[in-house]
Amino acid sequence: MALDAWARDDVSTRFSPTADFTPATSVREDDDDIHDHSSPPSTHGDDAWDGSCVSAVPWPGNTYIIVEKGTGRPIIRRVDGQIILGSDHKTYTVGPNMQWLCVESNGHFGFQNPYTGCYLGHDGKDRMYAAATALSGWEFIAARPYPQGGYQLLSPYWSNYMKLYVVGDDGKSLVRRMHGTTLFEFKKL
Repeated sequence: MALDAWARDDVSTRFSPTADFTPATSVREDDDDIHDHSSPPSTHGDDAWDGSCVSAVPWPGNTYIIVEKGTGRPIIRRVDGQIILGSDHKTYTVGPNMQWLCVESNGHFGFQNPYTGCYLGHDGKDRMYAAATALSGWEFIAARPYPQGGYQLLSPYWSNYMKLYVVGDDGKSLVRRMHGTTLFEFKKL
């Protein structure tokens, strides 16, 4: 059985299709569009995620919440496919818009939202985006370990080098740059 088929089968057996997805705390007005209430429901019912999941090394077949190391803000897929970091000091219900299944293709890793089938990648320019339904070269992500802990996330830029994903000037978006200091952690579910 191919890894992708195994991963989908494994994911479908671990998640409850009947749990509700609601934020555990109030949502600021500017964050309201990150909650896609038409998406499949939360995988962990009403359990609020407080950032205490186990840090892990990304590996195919495992599902993670990917957080900015310094703040613990999770990478969230908005309804329109845009990727943002959650707000500071907010407790989230582990919902479908923040889960990322690690998959492998020809030795490269990618991260797929198990509910939408969309992969983390970029918008054809420099913003992180999650709308592609096939894992192609633009959706490959290399998680490079950082000596003091955490990971840099790298994205292919044409065929000869990689760019880092870093927090954008607005403090919420993730963008590709040649240099940066943003680090991430993978919290295994």
